Amino acid sequence: MQYNFDEIIDRRNTNCDKYDACEQVFGRSDILPLWVADMDFKVAQPIVDALLARTEHRIFGYSFLGQSYFESIINWQKRRNDWNIKKEWIMYCPGVVPGLNFSVQSLTETSDKIVIMPPVYRPFFTAATDNNRVLAVNNLKHNNLDYFIDFDDLDEKLKDAKMLIFCNPHNPVGRVWRRDELEKIAELCLKHKVIILSDEVHSDLVFAPHRHISIATLSEEIADICITFFAPSKTFNIAGLVSGVAVTSNKKLHDKYCACLKRLHIDQGNLYGMIGLEAAYNNGEDWLNQLLEYVFENAKFVVDFFEKNIPQIKTKHPEGTYLQWIDFRALNLCQRDLVDFVVNKAKVGLNNGTVFSETEGVGFMRLNLACPRAIIGKALNQILSAYNQQLR
Repeated sequence: MQYNFDEIIDRRNTNCDKYDACEQVFGRSDILPLWVADMDFKVAQPIVDALLARTEHRIFGYSFLGQSYFESIINWQKRRNDWNIKKEWIMYCPGVVPGLNFSVQSLTETSDKIVIMPPVYRPFFTAATDNNRVLAVNNLKHNNLDYFIDFDDLDEKLKDAKMLIFCNPHNPVGRVWRRDELEKIAELCLKHKVIILSDEVHSDLVFAPHRHISIATLSEEIADICITFFAPSKTFNIAGLVSGVAVTSNKKLHDKYCACLKRLHIDQGNLYGMIGLEAAYNNGEDWLNQLLEYVFENAKFVVDFFEKNIPQIKTKHPEGTYLQWIDFRALNLCQRDLVDFVVNKAKVGLNNGTVFSETEGVGFMRLNLACPRAIIGKALNQILSAYNQQLR
């Protein structure tokens, strides 16, 4: 089936964060929103068909994670990432962010130190601070938007830490970490006896020639200190079905995590989330392959637009994710004025870079590429018009 990603679908008045929360988030509703990390595309037809078929049954009682659920996850990871997962390693989570928090609560104690690598997804910060853990930051370094890990600082930060929350592919900078980088991270975590929570929710959204490697696949020893999180939510635009996956081969970590879910009585899963996950992993691959081609060209479109029209604004094609990290620092605006320029002058809703780090995010914004190219073109032209009127 050929999918039309150019189709523009009106999402307003559907209780949609991306569109209907603009007034609350940006102070105005008349903007083009390119912020929240979901897509403006219709989901794969097999997912729709599976949900409609279950709806026709017309009884939505208590459910459990069946054998087909586990098989779909195992087969997907083997096919896409060459990762051989066993059924007994798989744990439910109602989304990756809740899974990270369950892990922090069940595997660490109050005042334990948790390391993160900013600029990074905001819930990494709050997974530590909201649970009364000590937050330690190992800031990523960059050279002309080529981001890399400061391993000397990471070694120092891990010395008395209990946990590392790791993002691969990285949100927002778009890095897909190489094997040698993963091996160095793993080496340091083994050295300091640190648990790795690896957020791999964007792992299916990787552009050639880059290839996603789960850190837990490096060796059995490394897998023993890891819990890996992924989901069909970002990949297949079904975040509203709240269904994620956690995986660990370490029985002690597995049992502590599952005990936390049982205490909260949320270990049974969500009926429609399970159906959506199975349909996506079993029959959504053709849609995903077409999506990746389209989003790849969207990213190229953004890079080419700024290079041609506003070369002072810098960006790179992400290696993974459908999120583009944009450097506005050459405009010489303080962050408050940069936000005002983008939101109130250009009338475009981007994620403020300081959400990902109050220091490393200054001068940056994040743009969501997962929408029809015409919308991206309109947003970029509005930025260009505002630039010509206000800043040139």
